[in-house]
Amino acid sequence: MIKFENVSFVFDDKTIVSGYSEHIKESEHVCLMGESGAGKSTIMKSIMGLIQPDGGKITVCGKEVTHADILSIRSHIAWVPQEVHLPYEFVKEALEAPFVLKVNQSRRFDKDQMFQLFETLSLDKSIYERRMQDISGGERQRLMIALAVMLDKKILLLDEPTSAIDSETREKMIAFLKTINITLFAISHDMPFALTCDRIIRLNKIR
Repeated sequence: MIKFENVSFVFDDKTIVSGYSEHIKESEHVCLMGESGAGKSTIMKSIMGLIQPDGGKITVCGKEVTHADILSIRSHIAWVPQEVHLPYEFVKEALEAPFVLKVNQSRRFDKDQMFQLFETLSLDKSIYERRMQDISGGERQRLMIALAVMLDKKILLLDEPTSAIDSETREKMIAFLKTINITLFAISHDMPFALTCDRIIRLNKIR
């Protein structure tokens, strides 16, 4: 589903990642761990085509990540960054707007399904009517996870998904993520979360 072949990244004449190769299978849940500066965020952003490698090749859903195919590739991906910033005033706008897009028109916004996901992810129903600025970062992340499920995306990219939630909510979210049939690629420093994934990849910082 996601394949890195001898990928390298260089910033300001400094090599951040060198010769990175990895293959993430369909429906596999993988956690990427490593110290700050090792290139974890760079690798995740490259899956979305937000950063281009200086060497090697990245393939997602059978297509190489290039300018020509990037829109098609992104249509299969839900990306939930650590800090979620969306151009909507209200939560309901952020949740409903993606279903209007041509790429998602095969899916129908289902409020009942949404509220079921809210319950599973420890989100109060009242959040639906609230302003985006009035909800926490952890709540925004969980809203985007719920949206990814409703849109039936093939790949879910998560950046520190448990960093802004309490232990009880974390347990519920981890239990939920284990049940969904999706290719999951996460960056996390949370070992209890990482251990629930199928595999942990450790990325070492280049000295």
